[in-house]
Formats: sequence, structure tokens, C-alpha cells
Amino acid sequence: METSIETRRVSLDDLKQHNTANDCWIAIHSKVWDITHFINEHPGGPEVLLNLAGSDATELYNDVHAPDIIEDLPSDKLIGLLEESAISRPTPKTTEIDPVPPPTSPTQTNDVPSTPKTKTIPSLDAILSAPDFEKAAQDSLSAKTWAFYSSAATDLVTHGKNKELVRRVMIRPRILRNVSQVNYKTSILGFDSSAPFFVSPAAMARLAHPDGELALSRAAANEGIIQCISSNASFSLKSIVKAAPSTQPFFFQLYVNSNHEKTVELLKTVRGLGVKAIFVTVDAPVPGKREADERAAQEQTVKSAISGGESSKDKKGSGFGRLMAQYIDKSLCWDDLAWIREASGGLPIVLKGVQTAEDVIKAAEYGVEGVLLSNHGGRSLDGAQASILVLLELRKNCPEVFDQLEVYIDGGFERGSDILKAIALGATAVGIGRPFLYSLIHGQDGAEHLCHSEFCMSSHDDEANEL
Repeated sequence: METSIETRRVSLDDLKQHNTANDCWIAIHSKVWDITHFINEHPGGPEVLLNLAGSDATELYNDVHAPDIIEDLPSDKLIGLLEESAISRPTPKTTEIDPVPPPTSPTQTNDVPSTPKTKTIPSLDAILSAPDFEKAAQDSLSAKTWAFYSSAATDLVTHGKNKELVRRVMIRPRILRNVSQVNYKTSILGFDSSAPFFVSPAAMARLAHPDGELALSRAAANEGIIQCISSNASFSLKSIVKAAPSTQPFFFQLYVNSNHEKTVELLKTVRGLGVKAIFVTVDAPVPGKREADERAAQEQTVKSAISGGESSKDKKGSGFGRLMAQYIDKSLCWDDLAWIREASGGLPIVLKGVQTAEDVIKAAEYGVEGVLLSNHGGRSLDGAQASILVLLELRKNCPEVFDQLEVYIDGGFERGSDILKAIALGATAVGIGRPFLYSLIHGQDGAEHLCHSEFCMSSHDDEANEL
């Protein structure tokens, strides 16, 4: 009688025998997989997998990967179940070293403290704002995660100006308006939103919380706002979409793969899951030099469940952003929008990362449905103008574009009053990125708390009549 795959038992000694590039097995969650075929396709190179060859890699896997990634392997690569006695048990983790903040200049260095220190995350009651979440995240996330989330390109000029110049836009308050009942509702690409902001795409949310993008998905659904899912999300697109009710709309942020067939296949999956729009990233043909991210030590590989983008240390450093961006098409140009639209099956197209009035005008000529004014949070090209300046440029030089497509903006927006300024200047909605990542120190509850404590409450108190 034949033994089925699910009942076949693999001993630790047997597992250890398969530890070469030509014959490579690993165990994940008690299942033994043959990954020989995948080694040379590994975006981060074969070394990381070969270091785990012939072993139970569950603990390391759980630290950085979404649970469902391994299940994407072909079913015929499942060898069997690891014998119970051979399964690795999690190592208790009770302490963590202090995180290293990103340097304020490219010449500053940060030394990791040698003395471990137990971390305490402030309660939600003690967190009143997005800046509070940022401080709490800096104090509680690992050094590498904090560096990845908070870092920006080279001298951090654009990153700093994003926030600074939003603050320098002044409000002219009107008085004696009835604000006893306020309605923040708006429409983004024809889909209802309870407020004029959305969750901007941001990579690898699981580094902050085990539920990662799933927590953001549930929070967005509960709060009636829209999440734009990152190509470099921790979880699979299906898992993120299925975490929310079927009526919840999602957008998808696309990095175009240099292998266009992979992008076409990905967009087919996106359409099949009912995603409502495609945000094509156009501001990062090459990754920015994020020096804090490169400096912070990386202990393991991190892989996106959607794009397959992967990070592992190389001779230039260990920057998550740079190492995960190796698959991005550097030759992307305006004419590519035609096949992207065809592959998207007619879904609305938004260009993410437009930074000049001239390109907004050209985007309208190419018939896209929207533009997201963005400089990648200052993470791509340092010295690019702050996003709010691009919005002011449109309002002054080509206000007609606001009637031709929808205009969104992100970069430096943290307060409800920041959102008000963008809406008053003509934006349809504002993308919120880092604050939602930082809020994940409290998971779904943190993301929902951010919506109430910062954006909606601040808007109600200070500028309800405008919204």
C-alpha cells in the first residue's frame, strides 16, 4: 500500500542528507519541502536557502515571513511530514536590544547597544497622536525594522521638507459655521470612503506585527476607508483581500517587473480578487540610497508574498528597500501604460509618484484616472521637491487638471489639519503611510485608534466646517 505525502514521515537524519544545491530540502511548520528547483530563482541569491538546507527553518521563517508563502510551492514539492521528535521548538524571546534611530546625516553612525533591554509598548490610552505612535514604534521595533520604516534617501532633505512644508501652509479659518454634525465622506475613483484619506502602500507590515497587512485590511474595513496594498506586502494579496468583508474595496500598488510576463500574471490575479484600481509606481526606477537601512544589521532574509522581492545582505549593505527592488523594470516609460491598462482589464490606472505639473498634464493626456503626488516619502531621490509644493504648483499653473483626473497626495501628512490643507488645495484624498505602519505596534487596534485619535478627531475639533 502506498503512503500518501501527508502521512509520510521524514526523520531529521533523512532531512539532513538533502543539503546541497542539487538536492535541497527544508522543513517549515512540520512539512518537508524540496526547494531545489527554486534555489536559482531566489531573488536574494541561493546562499540564504543553502544556509538552511537540510534543516528545520520554522523559527526563522516565522520571524519574517507570512504563513502562507510556503504554500505557494507546487504540491509535488511537498515531501512529507517531519517526525515529531525532530521538530524545532521556538526559542523564548524575552529581551531585545534598543533600536537604532536613523542617522540625521549621512556621516553619522549608530552603534547597537550591547546590553539587552526589555521593551514596553505604551498602552493605547497613552497614545494621542501619530507622532506618539512614531515615538512608541522607535522605542519598541527592532533596530532593523525601525531603520527600514523610517529611513529616507541620503541627506534626508526631501524627507524633512515633506513634513516641514506641509506645516508651513497656513489655514484661513472661517467662523460662525454650524459644525454640530460633520460628514467626512468622500468618493475615491467612484468608491465610497468615510474620510478623505486612505492607507498608502507600504512594504512588509509584518515586521511591525504578526498580522501585518491583515490588521490594516480589517481596520480599514471597520473604519470605512480604503487600503492600497503594496506589491511588497508581507502577506499574499488573496490573504489581505479575504481578511475584510467582500464589500470592502481595495487598490493595488504595482511595481512593474522587468519580466513583463510576471506583471501580466500578477495583474490577472489582482483582477480575479476584485481589486478596484491599479496604482503604478513611477518614481522609483532605481531604489534610493537609504543609508540608515543599509547600516542596520540584517539577521535574516525577508520576502514579499506578492512580488517575490527579497532582501539579504550583500557587499553594499543590508538595506531592505534596495535588495527587494532588484526586480523592478528600469526601462518603464509612458508607452508601457497601454499594455499595463490592457493587462489590468480596464481597471482605473493611477500613476504613483508624479512630481511636476508637466507630468500631471501628460498623465491626463494619456488618459489615466488619477495621479498620486508623491516622492516615495523621501526614500527615492533626495532633493526632489516636497509633495505639497507639487500640489501648489498644480493649483497655480494648471488648475484645469483637477477636472480631468483625480489628484491624491502623500508625504509628510500626519495630522487632521494636514489633510485639510491638501483637500482645500484641490486634492481628492491624502495617502497615509508611515503612521499606519507605526500604529501596528498595537495591531488592528492601533490602526483604528490612529483613525480616531489623530485624523477624524483632529478634523472634527479644528476644521469640521471645511470638510
